[in-house]
Amino acid sequence: MTSSPDPRGSGAVVLTEDGAGSLLRLSGRIDRETVRRFRLEMPPSSWPERVDLEAVTALETAGLELLVHLARKPRRRGSELQVLHLPDPLRPTLERAGLSWLLPRPDDRAAPA
Repeated sequence: MTSSPDPRGSGAVVLTEDGAGSLLRLSGRIDRETVRRFRLEMPPSSWPERVDLEAVTALETAGLELLVHLARKPRRRGSELQVLHLPDPLRPTLERAGLSWLLPRPDDRAAPA
């Protein structure tokens, strides 16, 4: 699944794999249009438990909501969504939104991409 960047400036969500398995790589501005395209292309049953935010430049409300929705699936199984490579400028956004529980642990920041 690839949700390529929108010509109007939205970001992208790409399903990919690394040495540890499947993950979603988000990039650019994660806004309502980016999330809409992603949800049309990829059913929740296929969402992986890891998300890489290294290339994200902005998380709008819809992007924050997407992270919450992504976290629900692993939580139902007693696990947690792994948020990898969170850019430092996005950390306050998650904290202000009350999503500090999604912040990567120090060992997650160095996870291989």
